[in-house]
Amino acid sequence: MSILAGGKGKDMTKTETSNGRVIIFHGGKTGEGKSLLAQNLAAMLGRRGRSRVLLFDLDPQARQEHNFRWDLAVGPSLAELSGNLTRFDENTIQGYFPRSRSGVEVAVLAESETGVMGVAGHQVLRAMELFRKAYDFVVVDGLAGWDSLTLSVLDSGDRILLVCSPDLVGLKQEREQVLNYQELKFPASKIGLILNRADMPGALRPEDLEKALPGHKVMAAVPFDLRATEALNQQRELIAMFPNSPFAKAVKKLARRLAEIESGPGQATPVPEAELVIKPTGIKPDYARIKERIHSLVLENTELKALASETVATSAGQVMLREKVEAVVASLMVLEVPELTRREAREKLVQEIVDEVLGLGPLENLIRDPEVTEIMVNRRDQIFMEKAGQLVLSDRHFLSDKQLMTVIERIVAPLGRRIDESQPYVDARLADGSRVNAIIPPLALKGPALTIRKFSQQRLWIDDLIKFGSLNRELAEFLGACVRGRKNIVIAGGTGSGKTTLLNVVAAYIPESERIITVEDAAELNLPQPHVVILETRPANIEGQGAITIRDLVRNCLRMRPDRIVVGECRSGEALDMLQAMNTGHDGSLTTVHANSPRDTIARLETMVLMSGMDLPVRAIREQIAGAVDLIVQQSRLQDGSRKVTRVSEVDGMEDGKIVLKDIFIYKQTGLDQAGRVRGEFKAAGYMPGFIKELAARGIEVRPDIFQRK
Repeated sequence: MSILAGGKGKDMTKTETSNGRVIIFHGGKTGEGKSLLAQNLAAMLGRRGRSRVLLFDLDPQARQEHNFRWDLAVGPSLAELSGNLTRFDENTIQGYFPRSRSGVEVAVLAESETGVMGVAGHQVLRAMELFRKAYDFVVVDGLAGWDSLTLSVLDSGDRILLVCSPDLVGLKQEREQVLNYQELKFPASKIGLILNRADMPGALRPEDLEKALPGHKVMAAVPFDLRATEALNQQRELIAMFPNSPFAKAVKKLARRLAEIESGPGQATPVPEAELVIKPTGIKPDYARIKERIHSLVLENTELKALASETVATSAGQVMLREKVEAVVASLMVLEVPELTRREAREKLVQEIVDEVLGLGPLENLIRDPEVTEIMVNRRDQIFMEKAGQLVLSDRHFLSDKQLMTVIERIVAPLGRRIDESQPYVDARLADGSRVNAIIPPLALKGPALTIRKFSQQRLWIDDLIKFGSLNRELAEFLGACVRGRKNIVIAGGTGSGKTTLLNVVAAYIPESERIITVEDAAELNLPQPHVVILETRPANIEGQGAITIRDLVRNCLRMRPDRIVVGECRSGEALDMLQAMNTGHDGSLTTVHANSPRDTIARLETMVLMSGMDLPVRAIREQIAGAVDLIVQQSRLQDGSRKVTRVSEVDGMEDGKIVLKDIFIYKQTGLDQAGRVRGEFKAAGYMPGFIKELAARGIEVRPDIFQRK
């Protein structure tokens, strides 16, 4: 496309491969002269047939106005065509709308407010894309407000023109408009200012406007012309009737600048949004450097440092700090990435940088995703997540090991923890209860590694587990009866098998009248009863002193008059204290252990008792286990990612020096369906536990038919 200079420059005829440019008039005061400028700019751009120009007016009152203003024949509105847009292409749409004497085609959205309601937003955007292909320039008028359609149209534009009045009242409104653009992440380079009626007595000067709206440039200062009414009455453009007027010269200069900016040499090509999508192989190096530079500039901002020191302690202060950081990042991006004009792409980049400055960087979106249950950072450029029980490689990654270390330190520092070469691994808990483990070189050979097990914000109940297929109704009734009947239960399973979730659900059967004390390494249990005391271990301080272990807490809770003791997980010598509590009047206690079967659970308990430092014979340990544990519930994570109760066994005393286990329920897997999901069913083993009569004596009835083998 050529520069618009009378008779000079090459022909601007549109080719099949070129795309037109969309110029949008938006905002400003009512009566500011936007429509007059849009009409004359369109006419100037299409002068002498060098460019194919469409004026697209979204004002529902525009049809009659344009018929009078341009002396046009009545043509179809977009509302009348919206259902048949697919019939048109860039060639057939040309000439379909009425054409003015200057060669500009004029399209309107609808004839009335009612007609506008019949046009869907996606139809307007489809029309915009079609117009872009068909015309060299599309000038959009009649766009106002900030609704979703307006934002979508603004996103599709190449240049947004804000018509400014030359007075302080108008300047106030224009400043608010510019702030809205900034908040919505529109780059300043996409916004062009037009100072209208610039020759009025006492009018603001272009430099005054640019000073009041920093980062934004005045593209044209258009004088007031009294002959506009005369041109309107003659149904002609002002530039056509008075081509040498100051008004015409200003519009011509604006048209030339737009043509140069949009198509002239040296113009940076806008970066497609797809180039900002982070892939496993990494993002474009230029954007990596830009992000690092903006990140460092934000960290050096003294105003933000002061704000952080004053407000970061409160949630409201954190929101304020985040908003301020977003504003600073957005303004820096105007200077650093002027070629990035798509609002969605800029918002994505701003969000990533703010997350890196204040949050957990590329993990923030995964933390916010409710479907992600676990996040595993193997190294800076390899992040796996668990969704619906399946491990999936994320497209997120850290820019460097240094950034990953910064995130790890951001997690552990508020907890009074440290991680360095002298203490190269750490367990911690996020504010929302999620469990975190981090390990760094020299123990982690490929760089820092981080694992986050997210804490579910949604409380699960037994009906939820039945719906998920983790167990059936009969098994749920049995477990509920055992908890209410004060049976001591050990839930066993592998890592990530759902032990804690099941413990949380079955513990909900404990009557509200009882005092419950929970003991955990990282508090994950979320019991609904009102009388619950939550205890959590404490790691050693920087000097290696002051650690409080689960064993310490189990011993202490025995002095707190508990009705029930719930230990999140037994890992070591606390197993002995737990067994002793179960054997000395604290019936109905619950805990979990890492084991792959009920028989392995017994062996694991024996090993943990020996880890207590007590030199006990194996038979004595087994007698402790047999006397304390009533039920072992095996929880497993199957190959399709589902979690199920696969076995429930009663501990039925000792025989010949060995603990006797008797299966009550078994999950029998029968195969896989076409989607790869495990098929199977819960079956009764045909054995009725010996404590059923004891439950009946407590007034807890269990249907005997649920134990019958079918």
